[in-house]
Amino acid sequence: MNIAVIGAGIAGLTAARILQLAGHEVTVFDKSKGTGGRLSSRSFEGGWIDHGAPYFSSNSNFFGDFLAEQLPVGSQQSWMPSVSGLLRADERLQHIGVPRNSAITRGLVSGQAFQPSTRIGRLVASSAGWQLYNDGGSLLGTWPQVIVAVPAPQALALLKDQPSLATKIAAARMEPCWVAALRTDRELNQLAAVSTFQHPVIRRITCNSAKPGRNNSNVYLVQASKDWSEEHLEETPDSIGLKMQSGFADLLKDAGQSEVLLVHRWRYAFTEKPLGVPYLWDEGLQLGVCGDWCLGRRVEDAWQSGVELASKILAPAAEELA
Repeated sequence: MNIAVIGAGIAGLTAARILQLAGHEVTVFDKSKGTGGRLSSRSFEGGWIDHGAPYFSSNSNFFGDFLAEQLPVGSQQSWMPSVSGLLRADERLQHIGVPRNSAITRGLVSGQAFQPSTRIGRLVASSAGWQLYNDGGSLLGTWPQVIVAVPAPQALALLKDQPSLATKIAAARMEPCWVAALRTDRELNQLAAVSTFQHPVIRRITCNSAKPGRNNSNVYLVQASKDWSEEHLEETPDSIGLKMQSGFADLLKDAGQSEVLLVHRWRYAFTEKPLGVPYLWDEGLQLGVCGDWCLGRRVEDAWQSGVELASKILAPAAEELA
C-alpha cells in the first residue's frame, strides 16, 4: 500500500517508520526545510540551537526502546542537568538528541521518501485515492491512504470537508509560544541548566550550550509564558526579541550584555485541551490523524499517537494472517 504522511514531526515519522517496516511505501511531506516539528533545531556558527522542545522525557520503556532500535547509535542520550524551579509534567527532562534534537526525527526519516519545503494545500478524493495538492495548486500525486500529522488547527483546515474527522478535531485546543535564543557575554553560573519562573514574560530558560554537541557557548533558549505569547502573538520577531531580552535582563540582574540570535513563533506550540483519544481513523475514507494534541503536550504523546495509528492501519492485515 502507498501511504502519504503530512507532517515530519515525531508523530508522523513514527507512524511512517512503523508502516515502512511493515512493507508499505510511505511518502512524507513537510512545509519546513527539514524534519523536526516540536524537535526542531537550527544551525548556528557551525553548531546547533534547539528552538523547539529543548529536551524530552519518557514514561514508557517502549518509547526509549523504539528510539534505541530505530535511530543511529549516538543520536540520542540521557541528559539530567541542574534544575531550578518547578517543572510541569510536560517539562520534565530526560533525553536529548545529539548533536541536535532534530537528530531524532532525521534518524526516523532515514530511508523514507521525504519531500521537505512542501506545504499541502488540499486533499481531493478520486477513484484512485486521495490527490494531494501543494499550496500553489500543483498536483503531487495520488495515495490510497493519507495520515495527517500536523497541529490540530492545520489538520482541521485540511480536513474541513470531512465532517467525520473535522468535528472531532475542532474540539482540541492549542496554545502559542514565542521563543528566543540569546547569547550572553559571560557564563551565567547563577543560572541552572534548566530554570522555570513565575514571571509575566518568561516561563523557562534552558542553557542550550550545556547540551553535548551544540558547539556554542553562553547560548540560552528563552521561552515566553502562555499569556504573554497570546497577548503578543501578532507582533514582529524583532519587537518580540527586544521584549524577551528585556525580560531576561529583568530576571537576571547580573547577566551582563546579551544579543538576540533568533526569535521563533510557535503558533501551535502546546496542547491546551487534548482530543482525548490517541488518533482518528476513518476506515471508509482511508484517512487518519495523529499528533501530540490527541493525547497531551509531550513528545512521548506524539510518539504514542503515531504508534497507535500505524497499528490501527496495520490491524486488518494482521487479522488476515492470524
